[in-house]
Amino acid sequence: MGRVGMTMAIIAAILAAVALVGHRKHNSVLQLQGDANRLLTESAAFKVESSNTFSRFQAKKGRMEEQERAITFTKLFPITPGTESLRDSELKKWEIYISKNKTDEKDIKLDEATKFPAKTEDGRENDTTGALIVTGKRYQQLAEERVAEAQQKAALGEISHHQADQLDWAHLTVELGLVLCTVSILTRAKSFWLAGIISTAVGAYLAISALGISH
Repeated sequence: MGRVGMTMAIIAAILAAVALVGHRKHNSVLQLQGDANRLLTESAAFKVESSNTFSRFQAKKGRMEEQERAITFTKLFPITPGTESLRDSELKKWEIYISKNKTDEKDIKLDEATKFPAKTEDGRENDTTGALIVTGKRYQQLAEERVAEAQQKAALGEISHHQADQLDWAHLTVELGLVLCTVSILTRAKSFWLAGIISTAVGAYLAISALGISH
């Protein structure tokens, strides 16, 4: 009975260890699934930002094209006497707007930290046509990165889920070993004691092998 009692103490310690690892693994599954969902939400938000940015680009480009046509038509038509000042003022306003907002994507300076277009000298957002293209593409890139991270988290969560399942079986098998040892004390049958040791050994093997699952 002394040996059986010592065996039960050892089994109880193994059972506690398996339970601890199993609970942590289940928590890990929930955390990884939550991280994957969060990353997918962030990806969706970045896709919306990208779409909005390209819409701003199209609107600004359309306005610039309208003003370029207006400049062309204004220069083609003869000058009405008395409207020279107004004509020159409107032409200058349109030309300044086009010159201010028309940029090339390759000429846009980036912020080293965010990889978005750097702010202007007066600290405002760079919303020229080239900067809007760069911003839209950057949001697309961030969205793709979040999707890739989410897929990685989901894959890790799937592995952890399989590990947690096997740890549950390990927990059950070790607990069965403890029960068999208890029956051994009650019946004073050595066979139950040996069966309890074997059941515990199987449970320990399942627990150790569960941590080695990689797919």
